[in-house]
Amino acid sequence: MLPDEPDATTVLRNGADLVTASGDKLLGGPQAGLLFGKAELIERLRRHPAARALRVDKLTLAALEATVLGPPPPVALALTADVAELRARAERLAAQLPDAHAVDCVAAVGGGGAPGVELPSAGVSLPESYAVALRTGTPPVVGRLEAGRCLLDLRTVAPEEDELLLAAVLACSS
Repeated sequence: MLPDEPDATTVLRNGADLVTASGDKLLGGPQAGLLFGKAELIERLRRHPAARALRVDKLTLAALEATVLGPPPPVALALTADVAELRARAERLAAQLPDAHAVDCVAAVGGGGAPGVELPSAGVSLPESYAVALRTGTPPVVGRLEAGRCLLDLRTVAPEEDELLLAAVLACSS
């Protein structure tokens, strides 16, 4: 779903015999090298003497299994968040806060998996003076400063955390 980033399934369907990927970047799970492809190639690599030094431990395998079989990791939820829903949440929150308004913004995916990739988003814009109080509050809330305002981008805030975010901002305004 990221631009210019082929997925393993498509690459294999297009004729690749072997694809490597990073477990943390591909799945949002633990750091691990992943191999996909023809069974005979995977088996040949598994039997190579160097494979013993590169083998993952049981804890990493358990974490990979939990990532694949469990609920979607936060990174997957953030990447697939609906912009209209983000905007509606931002409007609901801003309506309950002094000096706040809902804004459209752009979120950076970043990291090693998608440097420079941006996604449309929505957030709550507050006076810049909120930034330090939010960062040092309990719980700490980290926004970003844009155009002299403190922006709380909701793409990385789960909907069930909205009330906690609201309480943190209200605590700074009193």
